Amino acid sequence: MLDFTSLAALPVFTASGVLAGIIEASAGGSGLIVIPLLLMAGVSPAAAMATSKLQYMFGAVTSITRFHQARLIQWKTVLPLAALTAFSGAVGAFALVWIKNSLLTLLVPPLLIAAAGYFIFSPRLSDEPNHLRRPFLPLLLPGLALVGFYDGFFGVGSGSFYVLLLVWGLGLAAREATATAKIVDFVSAFAALIVLISQHEVLWLPGLALGIGQILGAWLGAGLVIRRGARFIRPVLAFMSLALSLKLCYDYRYELLGFLQ
Repeated sequence: MLDFTSLAALPVFTASGVLAGIIEASAGGSGLIVIPLLLMAGVSPAAAMATSKLQYMFGAVTSITRFHQARLIQWKTVLPLAALTAFSGAVGAFALVWIKNSLLTLLVPPLLIAAAGYFIFSPRLSDEPNHLRRPFLPLLLPGLALVGFYDGFFGVGSGSFYVLLLVWGLGLAAREATATAKIVDFVSAFAALIVLISQHEVLWLPGLALGIGQILGAWLGAGLVIRRGARFIRPVLAFMSLALSLKLCYDYRYELLGFLQ
């Protein structure tokens, strides 16, 4: 078992943060790397998810900075939506501390499989905006609130869901949706992190080590999105969604079998 209190473990956390940052900047889902690593180190699930949010902050700021420099973030569109995700993210964090996650255990795998299917088969994922589609707010606002809650509660893959909502609800191109989704994802995660810090769930040493790696990884991942766009985003989103859903199905196989029986 990895001793997360040992200084010798810090390079492992930092290297993992680099990989997590590349994944998060391009498609979301860095928790697929970070949370299992922390759990293997003997960290409780709540502390693992809280610490994952801390390390995510470093990569998020880095990728947002680079996307802003590339003029890909739709600031006027996203800022009014950010207040909604901040509130729902904080509510999700309180739920993480006080409520069991049995319902989300059942819902997350099929949702991620659906997300992967969309990005594999949909011809609408393109680096050109869809000018024929009008914003579909009945989907967008409830969807943002739900994903924000999920981000505060568990969070792994929330960036992928935000991208989907911005593509479906606003008709953004893949690169603009990926860049703009970083804002609402950052806001919901930050609100959740404040709650979890107040509840003393965050482990600072591994979180900071992971965050240092996130800075480099997010810079590299954002560059890949800027240069390669939808051709790069589509397979990464599909892979992360399928990999995470399969892992969750394996981890919670007994709960799922009990639910089906």
